[in-house]
Amino acid sequence: MVGYKKKSSGAWSEILSKKLQNQSGCPLRMWRYKQLEKFLSIGFPDRKTENWRYTDISPISSQIFLFDKTTADLDITDFAIENSYRIVFVNGCFSPALSNLISLPEEIQLSPLRTILKNYRKRNFVKKIPILQTPFSLLNDGLFQDGMFLHIPKNFELKKPVHFLYLMKPNLPFSMTQTRNTIFLEENSRASVLEEYFGTFCCPTKIYFNNIVTQIIVGASANLAFYKLQQENNSSFHIANTQIKQLRNSQVVSFHCLMGGKIGREDLNYSLAGQGASCRLLGFYHLKNKQHIDNHTCVDHKSSGCTSQQIYNGIIGNKSKAVFNGKILVRPEADKTVAHQNNKNLMFSNESEINTKPELEIYNNDVTCTHGATVGCLDDETLFYLYSRGIDRLTAEYLLACAFAEEITAKLPCKIISERMYQKIIKKLTLSVHSSEEEAL
Repeated sequence: MVGYKKKSSGAWSEILSKKLQNQSGCPLRMWRYKQLEKFLSIGFPDRKTENWRYTDISPISSQIFLFDKTTADLDITDFAIENSYRIVFVNGCFSPALSNLISLPEEIQLSPLRTILKNYRKRNFVKKIPILQTPFSLLNDGLFQDGMFLHIPKNFELKKPVHFLYLMKPNLPFSMTQTRNTIFLEENSRASVLEEYFGTFCCPTKIYFNNIVTQIIVGASANLAFYKLQQENNSSFHIANTQIKQLRNSQVVSFHCLMGGKIGREDLNYSLAGQGASCRLLGFYHLKNKQHIDNHTCVDHKSSGCTSQQIYNGIIGNKSKAVFNGKILVRPEADKTVAHQNNKNLMFSNESEINTKPELEIYNNDVTCTHGATVGCLDDETLFYLYSRGIDRLTAEYLLACAFAEEITAKLPCKIISERMYQKIIKKLTLSVHSSEEEAL
């Protein structure tokens, strides 16, 4: 953890020290105590930290955020997905009134994490799932108040998608959530999971901080489709760490769609720990109006015969900044590895910025690995073709941006979620076009 501050800011140190003194009766008390101590010893990352050199999180480290109360007085009609198992959290707290687990098969365990932590065996399972330790994951270890636990048993296929819906309607000036999600698919099981985060119910200037850790284990020959949509309000901070461990012959497709937040950071780490495991990482991000979104991915090939593919597309609008750092790591024992990575970015303003950094770290000669990154503007010939047919500039840019997004969403395996994601993207692009006729996307 070289490069981190030696200690966190004074205000955070004070409130966390009080938290350490009030852990009595808390599940995993000693473990959480140690994790908070580790965080206090290193503090928040700064721009001197290599993995954070393009992202300034001082707006988080310099401000104290507090846990908020929940409310059930929300109309979630526009957020619900038909034929899904829905579990809802408001301000980080589970809302039974807004959730819908009707017809959930009795073999499936889908529960708030608070319930699971009352069971000693499950409690220890939660803490033993490997998570790469970062300042924000350590902070989450010590503070997480709730989240979801999903367990799919051996040889079971869950027909409907599972929908984790996280909504913010803060009561406090600076509220926060510390959310922990745990997903476990046993051997030869199958499931689709959607995580969504919305700041729709609060005003655009409301400042809040969400810090999320999602732990996933995919058993031998199991199949998981994992989707995430982040649409926080544009004054918020969203930091997330997702860790996926795959065993022999397992298959995972993930899609991360990031369009909200003033500062958004997404760390996605795959561990291909079993022979023949395969994963496909798909991503889309759209920024505008001084937004900052930072994607860090790492696929760690630990076993032979594994395959991975990373495809991320980004649209960067006026005065916004994006970061993409994608890494492929091939261990000495991971022969017959096939790994590909590609990052494409469309710039819609001379004032926007993208820092893209593909990485290959290979310790085996029997591999096939490629990586690529492109940054550019819309093609002049294509634009001229649309202009010549009476299409104005903004509409032409909008149509091409939609096609650029559909390159990714068309690859998603679940049709219901694919269409939902595409419509959310289209809505954001439409709002971007019509927000100002004098600006690009």
